[in-house]
Amino acid sequence: MEKKFSLTGYQIKLIGIILMVGDHVYEMFNYVNPPTILNMFGRIVLPIFLFMSAEGFYYTRNRLKYMSRLLIGFWGMNLGNLVIPKIFPMNEVTIINNVFGTLFLATLVMYSIEACKQKQWVKGIALVLLPLLIAIPFLVTMSSDTVSMASVYLLQVFPSYLTVEGGFLSVLLGVLFYLLREKRALQFLALLVVSVVTTGFDFSHLLSNYQWMMVFAVVPLALYNGQKGRGDKYFFYTFYPAHIYGLYILSYFYLNYWM
Repeated sequence: MEKKFSLTGYQIKLIGIILMVGDHVYEMFNYVNPPTILNMFGRIVLPIFLFMSAEGFYYTRNRLKYMSRLLIGFWGMNLGNLVIPKIFPMNEVTIINNVFGTLFLATLVMYSIEACKQKQWVKGIALVLLPLLIAIPFLVTMSSDTVSMASVYLLQVFPSYLTVEGGFLSVLLGVLFYLLREKRALQFLALLVVSVVTTGFDFSHLLSNYQWMMVFAVVPLALYNGQKGRGDKYFFYTFYPAHIYGLYILSYFYLNYWM
């Protein structure tokens, strides 16, 4: 039976983008105490894009090309996150956003799973371990007095499970969305479990530590009808960094000239 109301992948992405803009308005103008609800609704965004990246990886005709776009986006954001604050310096706001790294690692593990299914065990296991091994020099030097800049630069070139936006749990959630993609109820159960884990099992501060609100991504995802909808291959790759840097620069001028 068809759903009376449903959403295509494109429409779900649009919902994610709208919520994402609100979340980043909150982030870039935190010094004026914007409504916390913007940040709360923003918790829904990453699960949406992890879900859609699992769908995109499954349906794409060229998985390596799909992954390479995410890696290039990761490099571009790292460069922008370094250059933009140099031109428009602010102590009140720090740019740390780079979801491309999270999405890339999630798809990398998906690619590794497919390699293992084809009994390419060495390739599959090596690709899964690579992002963990990349972080070892950083972790070793972090325990000393001075963090090695070489290890920091290495993480700018290739992301690690430990340093990407959302961390290991977000990568895991994306992979679970992929593994369970034909079992929607289990996908939502995985989202629920990850949401609970983000609380640290401390349920006394749910309104101050509200990362768990990512569970409400189940609402738009439950309406997904499996259809791609309108094509937008490059829209997110350009809009995501453009709106972050646009809001940051707007915040800079507001703080320095209009406030």
